[in-house]
Amino acid sequence: MSEFLGVAFSPYVGQWTGTPPNAKVPLWNSYSQQDIIRMLEIIAPQFNKISTYSMGYAGYYPPTTPWNQLDSNCLVAIAAAQLNRQTGRVAIEVAQGIYQHDNPAHQQLEIEAAFSAVSEANSLYPNTVTSLVFTNEYVTDAEKANVVNQMIVTNKQKAHNLGVKVGVRSHTFGEIANPNSPYYTQLKTLIQNCDFIQCNLYPATNTATPADGVNQVGQAFYQIKTAVANINPQCEVMIGETGWPSEGISFNNTNNNVANLLAYYEAIDKWAFENRVITYLFEAFDEPWKSDRNAQIPPANPWQGPNGAEGHYGLWYLNQQGEYMQKKI
Repeated sequence: MSEFLGVAFSPYVGQWTGTPPNAKVPLWNSYSQQDIIRMLEIIAPQFNKISTYSMGYAGYYPPTTPWNQLDSNCLVAIAAAQLNRQTGRVAIEVAQGIYQHDNPAHQQLEIEAAFSAVSEANSLYPNTVTSLVFTNEYVTDAEKANVVNQMIVTNKQKAHNLGVKVGVRSHTFGEIANPNSPYYTQLKTLIQNCDFIQCNLYPATNTATPADGVNQVGQAFYQIKTAVANINPQCEVMIGETGWPSEGISFNNTNNNVANLLAYYEAIDKWAFENRVITYLFEAFDEPWKSDRNAQIPPANPWQGPNGAEGHYGLWYLNQQGEYMQKKI
């Protein structure tokens, strides 16, 4: 087990049923705490850290809905704490995601739910939740960088009082290496206020091999790390997502098969260890819903349609018999 490599995790792993255009995946709130513990039990022998994406709040929930009765993402931290309690050690530590909402009231409910999860999980087993990750791939311009910065500034002390760090996950932190970026100033301010940033870094379009992909990701990482060190040396730079799918059409048009997925996993694991960089592999389990069987043909984004790779980045998958299977050549 690498002390530096973790996995991105969401529990929405159920297969499609029915036929297009009326195919369905399980409801977002249909995965129980015990279901999630079972998934984490599969992850824990290989990875001791996960990074999540949300607290499961959505506009269809009344504002009075208890934080642990939202979509099933709300149960991940408490499931990890329960597993840690059962094993008597921190088998899984959680970087708790906070999803972005356009509605400010909904955003506040998402944040409040995350703090509730932190308090309850860490009361059940200390140090289960180590950080709060404010938004994912949302910081794409100056205005949004300012919005997320305000979230960080408003909630930083409260998080620190709970022994938890605050940061942001985005695919745009490469902009910080470009002083001419239209939101360089706003990114700089955001980084000054973060305990960490998680950078989503993937191989470039048409990358030939997993080894080439890891080299590219490493180069991009160090460009960002150097720029961040000049702004806020206390801000830890991590890789929040990186991966290679096992099948389908990907946004970067790589050659996608199980052999390449496993080769990329092994190479990024080695890189993370040698460079001592916390890195989250995307992802633990396939999420079939991301390869939309009901998408128009041709889909607007081929990588998200029925033949898309978005649902195939996992190291494991849930088969039709309800068994979790590890991908093998």
